[in-house]
Amino acid sequence: MQNERKVLVSAVLRLENDGYSNLILDSLLKNSELNGSQKAFVTAAFYGVVERKITIDFILNKYLKKPIKKAPPITSAVLRSGAYQILFMDKVPNSAAVNEAVKIIKKSKEKGNAPLVNAVLRKLCDETVKSQISNNENPSVKFSVEEWIYNCLCCDYSKEKAEQFLENSLSSPPVYIRINHLKENAKDTFALELSNIGAKLCSTECEDVYSVSGLKGAEGLKSYQNGLFYVQDISSRLAVKALNSKSGERVLDCCAAPGGKSFSIALDMQNKGEIVSCDIHSHRVSLIEKGAKRLGLDIIKPTVCDGLKFNEDLGLFDKVICDAPCSGIGVIRRKPEIKYKSNEECLSLTEIQYNILNNAARYVKPGGRLIYSTCTLLKRENEGVVDRFLKANTNFKPVSVFDSGESCVTFMPPQDAGDGFFIAAMERV
Repeated sequence: MQNERKVLVSAVLRLENDGYSNLILDSLLKNSELNGSQKAFVTAAFYGVVERKITIDFILNKYLKKPIKKAPPITSAVLRSGAYQILFMDKVPNSAAVNEAVKIIKKSKEKGNAPLVNAVLRKLCDETVKSQISNNENPSVKFSVEEWIYNCLCCDYSKEKAEQFLENSLSSPPVYIRINHLKENAKDTFALELSNIGAKLCSTECEDVYSVSGLKGAEGLKSYQNGLFYVQDISSRLAVKALNSKSGERVLDCCAAPGGKSFSIALDMQNKGEIVSCDIHSHRVSLIEKGAKRLGLDIIKPTVCDGLKFNEDLGLFDKVICDAPCSGIGVIRRKPEIKYKSNEECLSLTEIQYNILNNAARYVKPGGRLIYSTCTLLKRENEGVVDRFLKANTNFKPVSVFDSGESCVTFMPPQDAGDGFFIAAMERV
């Protein structure tokens, strides 16, 4: 049987080069010989290391002569993995975390660092070390987030809301699904399968979205394979709901992959009409195609198309949704590596978002609706882009989202269910 901690270290090691935590973990677990409980351990510890990287490095640097970022790659991966287990996994014995870390480093090409790993991790076993985290007043260390993100959230909202959001981002994300009501008895069949594995389906404030507790993976379920449901966060579902699509309409989803919004639109339209679902990458378009086929949604037309370039062959649409590429700050609970992006990297996104929105608007029929949405909370990517667009495009006017009287809506956990999300509704006049 494979050693789960060795797989964990391999995942942390790859993260420094590859960057996409979910892809790294999926690949390693798929090709491993680990059993279910071992995979669960690796998953929890790996995402924990990613989630708490700044915090972990802060603690490790107190006991290292040189900063952890200057340590050899295997040594740093072993130290970070061991530190997370000691500091944040209460059910893992400290002795096991230390001893297994030393075994791994001894069998590596960096075996000369075994005494260092042993000494540092043993010092972390002192209970007073944890208080250095809980009592730390530096928000970057406390919430393990780049300082510029914390400052932006405080500026855009308030210190209290920013800290509540960042604290919440360190918890496990909820799982939301939408039932494919076009399939007979889909809800009852799915609920029964969940019950048989000890999981549970619960209603939410959004009538056609359900939360699922106790489910560790959806794709292996027969209900999933038979297209009875798909996974979609409640906030993303609400963005589609704001589109207000009707049967028989033509709808454009101009940044569609992997397809959740298009699937939701198709169900709203009772699978009657036409949905053109675009992405610039063919391999991502194939994800939309695969998902639509599984769900039996034949009005979706997956199309390779650049959101920055107008394609007159597509024609005009009754509704257009533009879920633009963004910094993703609203989904850091699901993708913790986002917390370590640089401000410079994210600043460049606003121009791209503005240009994609401008291009998307050209596809809207007179009287048609345009939705701009993102999974970020930064107002420069949200209200800033929309305000600029409306000033430059006087043939569009803001309209109410969900009859709220507001043309822009922001969802921000923990006050709101689901992910951090922004939705703006406009109409072509």
